[in-house]
Amino acid sequence: MSNPTVAYEPAPTEAAEPVVVRLRRHGRVLFMPTLALIGVATAWGFFSEGFPELWMNLVFWLLSALLLIVLWVFPLVTWLGNRVIITTRRVIIYRGILTRTKQEVLYGRIHDVTVRQNAVQAVFGAGDLLLNTGAEAPIRLFDLPKANLVLSALSELVDSQAPLSAQLRRDDQRWTNEY
Repeated sequence: MSNPTVAYEPAPTEAAEPVVVRLRRHGRVLFMPTLALIGVATAWGFFSEGFPELWMNLVFWLLSALLLIVLWVFPLVTWLGNRVIITTRRVIIYRGILTRTKQEVLYGRIHDVTVRQNAVQAVFGAGDLLLNTGAEAPIRLFDLPKANLVLSALSELVDSQAPLSAQLRRDDQRWTNEY
């Protein structure tokens, strides 16, 4: 048998766009689940084999395992399943555990980038990034670490990708506001 040949040459793929940063939610969101893990592990060590009947020990172990799954494993997997990748051309948002959602926003569609911080986020330098694309609701990136640094980098990238007419309009508005 002869080797099959390809009748056409596949188009060369575009060079991979450089990744500026890969982000997840701030690690502080895992603080309470970690406290729950420590609490369940402490209870497990204290009460393990301490009940008089075997069925009581089995119920305790099952409840402890269920608590670990609900209070620690599920938040950890959720945190690992959500991420934001900022490249030189777009923002890519991955969400979900079992059902994955991938959302891509090109810089040309972003009109405005805003940071919102509550008191706790401000202490840790985190914040929510709002990407206004002109649609009815802005795209919200929850609890990103170093939000102000991400804001400045994203603003630079959006400005560099803006069409020339938008840049000229912005420059014209700056010029009229200065004089």
